[in-house]
Amino acid sequence: MVVCTSWFAFDTGEALAAKDGVVTVPILLFHGIPEQSAPSQRYSVSAVRFEQQMKLLKEWGYSTISIEQLVNHLRNGHGLPTRPIVISFDDGYQNVFDNAYPIMERYGFTGTVYIVANRLRADGFMNQDELRKLVDSGWEVGSHGTTHTELTQNHDLVRQEVLQSRLDINDALDIKVFSFAFPFGALDEYVASKVLDYGYSAAVGVGNLSQHSSGTISSMSRREVQGDASMEDFKELLPWKGRYVQPRRKYIPL
Repeated sequence: MVVCTSWFAFDTGEALAAKDGVVTVPILLFHGIPEQSAPSQRYSVSAVRFEQQMKLLKEWGYSTISIEQLVNHLRNGHGLPTRPIVISFDDGYQNVFDNAYPIMERYGFTGTVYIVANRLRADGFMNQDELRKLVDSGWEVGSHGTTHTELTQNHDLVRQEVLQSRLDINDALDIKVFSFAFPFGALDEYVASKVLDYGYSAAVGVGNLSQHSSGTISSMSRREVQGDASMEDFKELLPWKGRYVQPRRKYIPL
């Protein structure tokens, strides 16, 4: 285990040093970002509400990082910014490119999108050119399987869903896929181990924690933002609340 106890790169004033190998970085999970959505739609956050959430993150001093940056911090002690956060999207919906992407651009944010390999040319989902534009803008693209199959129900499909999807996305976008998102957040010991065996460096699921360590890299917790979440609900997903105030430096006379 990599244990990092020093302060990193930035004068943050936040408890970001990895204590006993643990670091606090919320990973938020979104799905679709349509222009409008019914409050009862769990997997859709309206574009208006999404912009309110991004505006709040900006006002509170959050900075987006990728899963790869987070893992590199855990493994190698690479620096993190003040109040780091990962903003992730599952399934690769077209409205993430149409709505979430320009909103995040306005606030200087980037995201991580997990796509289903056999949907690259499907209606309602981002195509290769759009995904390449995201990559060129600093976004991270990961795999969400070949067909979005719940892998704990059939281990015979793990190789096709996990390995083949990585190879297909690599070829389609000319990138190296770094991480995998378990479909439906479902995993067991076998599935989690095969993700690393098949060439991924990390994997993410669903949970309620914002703390990560080198021991959780194969199943990192993400906090789901549901469509009916109020702004107060959203705030409760965040470890640091209120505007960030740069700590005063003590003056030491010569």
